[in-house]
Amino acid sequence: MNDGHTDLLPLRLGFVKVFLVRGTGKHVLVDSGTAGSSTKVIALLERAGVSPRDIGLIVVTHAHPDHTGSLAGIAKATGAKVAVHRLEAEHLGTRVEPGILVGDELDLKPCGAAGKVIWTPGHTRGSLSVVLESGEGIVGDLVLPRFMFFGPPEIAAWAASREDSLASIRKVLDLKPSIILTSHGGPYRPEALTRLVR
Repeated sequence: MNDGHTDLLPLRLGFVKVFLVRGTGKHVLVDSGTAGSSTKVIALLERAGVSPRDIGLIVVTHAHPDHTGSLAGIAKATGAKVAVHRLEAEHLGTRVEPGILVGDELDLKPCGAAGKVIWTPGHTRGSLSVVLESGEGIVGDLVLPRFMFFGPPEIAAWAASREDSLASIRKVLDLKPSIILTSHGGPYRPEALTRLVR
């Protein structure tokens, strides 16, 4: 990874987080939180000095309801395109129309942010992670705290595939992030995830 500066802000919504990635011109929002979180997300963005219309892209790490519950409302308020993996799109429901179907990778530079979205199946078949040039890796629920809110990272027992999860963790670590951010708990040093794949 290079030393490119990216301003990353976790937005805490109770037991789950969404992430604001500040870009040049437009910004990227990662996930949308649970149902009923739209107003709080917009308020947190505005508190951070970001107008909803400054969000150019919403990246969906996966389509579980604690990550997409407010997607329709936030997409409407921001006018942003929604990026989701092509294997996950069918689970978004009819209220959200994906603007970008991701395959293996999506460069975020055209969206104003220094980094990329990568396919990291395991928690679900269509899970995505975001790895920024400034060193942060946002992995959604690829790993979760052992005790849901705290503790070392683990692969969830209900993950679609433990084998795919391990391969995806290696894929993220190969990009040399300096810190791993998760939607629940964390953050983690890369060494904490390395222990899972030894």
